[in-house]
Amino acid sequence: MSEWITPAMLSFAATTPVLADKKKYPNFFRTVPSDNAVNPAVVKFLNFYNWSRVGTLTQDVQRFSEVRNDLTNELEKADIQIADTESFSNDPCVNVKKLKDNDVRIIIGQFDENLASKVFCCAYNLNMFGSKYQWIIPGWYQGNWWEQANSTNCTTKKLLTAMEGYISVDFEPLSARQVKGISGRTPKDYEREYSRELQQKGVEASKFHGFAYDGIWVIAKTLTRVMELLRVKQRKNTFHNFTVDDREVGKMVLDVMNETNFFGVTGQVMFRNGERMGTIKFNQFQEGQEVKVGEYNAIADVLDLINNSIRFQGVEPPKDRTFVRLQRRHINVPLYSILSTITILGMLMGGAFLFFNIKNRNHRLIKMSSPYMNNLIILGGMLSYASIFLFGLDGGFVSDKEFETLCTVRTWILIVGYTTAFGAMFAKTWRVHAIFKNVKMKKKIIKDQKLLIIVGGMLLIDLCILICWQIVDPLKRTVEEYSLECMQLGPCGLFPDSKPPDRGEL
Repeated sequence: MSEWITPAMLSFAATTPVLADKKKYPNFFRTVPSDNAVNPAVVKFLNFYNWSRVGTLTQDVQRFSEVRNDLTNELEKADIQIADTESFSNDPCVNVKKLKDNDVRIIIGQFDENLASKVFCCAYNLNMFGSKYQWIIPGWYQGNWWEQANSTNCTTKKLLTAMEGYISVDFEPLSARQVKGISGRTPKDYEREYSRELQQKGVEASKFHGFAYDGIWVIAKTLTRVMELLRVKQRKNTFHNFTVDDREVGKMVLDVMNETNFFGVTGQVMFRNGERMGTIKFNQFQEGQEVKVGEYNAIADVLDLINNSIRFQGVEPPKDRTFVRLQRRHINVPLYSILSTITILGMLMGGAFLFFNIKNRNHRLIKMSSPYMNNLIILGGMLSYASIFLFGLDGGFVSDKEFETLCTVRTWILIVGYTTAFGAMFAKTWRVHAIFKNVKMKKKIIKDQKLLIIVGGMLLIDLCILICWQIVDPLKRTVEEYSLECMQLGPCGLFPDSKPPDRGEL
């Protein structure tokens, strides 16, 4: 058997997405998920809450740009709209403002903890937090990072206010499943033993210790399996000289590593094109600390959120955009009811006066006051009252076609009613004027028939104008859009986020 060196390389801490390029690094494996591994988990999380419109805010360095580019591809595959993509180097406030101007509500951030404090300070000053917004950021920051990395003019209290409710995403350092793995230990057993060794040696813990431990098992299982295959091959070639070159052994090592499948302290250890299919955890910032709210299993492509653990600032998850709903602005029903009641009382009063006037028309005083003119005044007033009912009817009560007819009818009734009442009063006033203008004090009689002719003439003029109006330019229904208004069903930003342009009918 010739001496060989395996071409396979195994890392337990290299998370950069560059190493996923199999054309450049065909023999590279890692037990730790890459930075890109969180992207399918983020997409799954977005789909869970039906968020189909997001924005990205990325620190302008290669590590974050690569993750953002991969995330863009994942979002496009999932048919999720990227409303805005912003990158910044030092001051993120201009970019955060652009996200707000583009009505981005779900913001996926890729930046380190030093700039995270600046981002959330900008978010606080722009009021981009609370029930209307959801921030999703990396989850590998140090504990209480906002205290150590705060280089802004925002106080810690302001930062905590803006940070409340953010979701952080990172790989799970140790599995939450308490089952014995290939080492015969549960993840909890391993963690206790690791902590005990740290105390004895007085060294600091590493975030990647579990991946290093599982990496040793990957190497051990790979070498064991390769040796078994070589022995089997050697037995089959007992009658021939058995030789194997480095290239063949190297290929066997790669094949065996790609077939790796066991449960370790970091979860199920499997590779897909050299990439670790691990578990991604979701934490939420709640009242000053991060709380685990769920995890994503990349092998099964399953998102598991802990029941009632996620706390949104509103009564429900924020919406991914401002929803504009076109709706008609109707007459207020209680107001219409009150005015209709008053109108009915007015018409009843007018009817009572009309009855009284007709019944006592032969009474000397009534007869002297021109009862026919009085009746016309009452009838004109009652027609004007009737138009109030018609003006209160809108698209909520009648169809669009009926509404145009209604516009014409109510206009005619109001004009005819007003002219009848005003014409009768004008005729009576004119008669008094004509009588007292007689300086010779001769007896002058102006009968009601002449006054009726005056009223009839005024009505004839109105009818001619109305008929010409109807022929030349008939009334039509038009729609007028008003400015956006916030719905009164709850705080702006909750569902529905805002009230649409109300429509009035003319």
